Amino acid sequence: MTTLDEIRPLLLSFSQEEKEKILSQAEKYDQLLAKLPKVADFEKETRKLDAGILALNGASGAGQSYVMKRVENLLEERALELPRIYLLGTRDARPDEGHKAPYIFVKETEKGFQDIHKAESFYSHEEIYYRYQSRPGADNAILLADMQAATQEKMYLETVIPTLLHLKENEIAGIPAWGDKMRIAYLAAPSGNEWVFRLLNREPERLSEAKFRATLLGRFSSSLSDMEIAAEKKIVCVLNHYGLAEQAAQEILQVWGV
Repeated sequence: MTTLDEIRPLLLSFSQEEKEKILSQAEKYDQLLAKLPKVADFEKETRKLDAGILALNGASGAGQSYVMKRVENLLEERALELPRIYLLGTRDARPDEGHKAPYIFVKETEKGFQDIHKAESFYSHEEIYYRYQSRPGADNAILLADMQAATQEKMYLETVIPTLLHLKENEIAGIPAWGDKMRIAYLAAPSGNEWVFRLLNREPERLSEAKFRATLLGRFSSSLSDMEIAAEKKIVCVLNHYGLAEQAAQEILQVWGV
């Protein structure tokens, strides 16, 4: 279990006000975590879907990408395929990112979106199912063709809780609200202190950068906002304990009914 003594050295570059806010956010995280239903409380036999959306989201630092790789391994062992719905992303790709890693990176034009990695791929506005901001300055869009495909087979979608719930509850572009045909699992670190430690310790050499610290403060706040919604909507939470990513992956499949 992560302690305050492990966190404090990582807070040295923050102002006293920021330190106090981060520690209070760790406490708020624990309060919200207690309100989220856990897998142990979830139905053991979940009705399997023939088609629909299996979705995953989590607080920043929950280890979503790492755990999802374990999910993919488990699916492969069962000879199951789960096509991914890739989001269009208008932000600049980072040096370690590329086509469908993690987005289809595009540049917006008057008529639609041009894929910056594949010159032959262009998406008109009519091909967009839903457009939204996952966070300020980060525009994303979901392709209509992918959502139409999800009416015929199971598809995987990874995006923020407010968007997932909007799709679950509303008819969009002629496709009915997904309702029970969308299964959402919420991935979380097992405690507020662990959550804070993971985020601060991801790139500790950059904590001296004011811009990077501001980005982290934004992630803390946005994660709690999404977590509040997840708690209110009783979305089932999977805890990603250190060294137990395989267990978390198995629990995600349980929530999904796979």
